[in-house]
Amino acid sequence: MPSDKQQTDSLPARTWRESVEWGRKAIHISSTILAVWVLLVDDPLCTVGLAAATVFVLSVDMARLATKSWALWFYRTFPLIFRRDERQRLSGASVMMIGATITSFLFPSVPAAAGILCLAWGDSAAAIVGQAVSFRRQQLGLEKGTTSRAPVVATRGSKTWVGTSACFLVSMVVILLVSDASLLLSVAGGIASATMERWTPGRWDNLTMPLATAAVIQFCDTWFV
Repeated sequence: MPSDKQQTDSLPARTWRESVEWGRKAIHISSTILAVWVLLVDDPLCTVGLAAATVFVLSVDMARLATKSWALWFYRTFPLIFRRDERQRLSGASVMMIGATITSFLFPSVPAAAGILCLAWGDSAAAIVGQAVSFRRQQLGLEKGTTSRAPVVATRGSKTWVGTSACFLVSMVVILLVSDASLLLSVAGGIASATMERWTPGRWDNLTMPLATAAVIQFCDTWFV
């Protein structure tokens, strides 16, 4: 019988599509609907609605953590959603909902929506571009690749400067589109978003990115515009 290493070596190499976290990024991008909600619905209904949705997501997540059979169903049904370091902790989706709710509560609708959109699109751009470049570097022999055929989200890779740059550029565009921000303000917001994406550990950038970005936009809009 061939060894595990021999079985792994006989498997075809990962493709580019398998090397990008499409499932997780689809969830991130779908959080665009949270920003639309913030823009269209006035407080207190806006924040109350987000809080109710957050309670629901947290309840499902806590049930996953408490019930092994429920957890196994999740992992088999959505194999590309949960990283292994989230299997004993709150998921990135729960942290994202918490971040959106707190951001909506603390800031006016436009800065809050901009912060949530920077998380949705900026963070996704960072991951997709970073993983794509990493895959290309592996092809060229400049970076060591994984031999595992497990879903790419089984481990958390290191963040890249090219991914951070993509986050900055996309966040800038998002801020310009969602508000009447000046170019300088959008640069400041983009820097805040990319900084949080780069330096916040683990899934907690789902909390820090919308909060920091909205805070910078609101500060600049209040004192410099």
